Amino acid sequence: MIRKLLPLFLVAGLTACASSGTQNASSDTTSSSSAGSASFTGTSAGGECDSQAVQQLVGKPYSQSLDRELQSKAGASQLRVLKPGQVMTLEYNPVRLNVIVEKDGSISALRCG
Repeated sequence: MIRKLLPLFLVAGLTACASSGTQNASSDTTSSSSAGSASFTGTSAGGECDSQAVQQLVGKPYSQSLDRELQSKAGASQLRVLKPGQVMTLEYNPVRLNVIVEKDGSISALRCG
């Protein structure tokens, strides 16, 4: 008897997980879109990141002393340095400047987000 009911419980459990995941995804989308618009609104006074203003530094050696210069020229309120093989998140942040550094320590790219 229990062997016959076990698959039913498994299917019911998986169905409950799948439907709650769908609800969480839709509520996460709603909350992230409202959070994204809130951070955009909050940063509009200071301006968004403009990576074009710092593109002349691509190819130059990166050092922490460049951080303030990069942030001020790009108008970014946050800075993230990404080294080879480093794990990064993929969320978009319009006020963050990403500094992509090569193995030799040179800046290979400067991107907002």
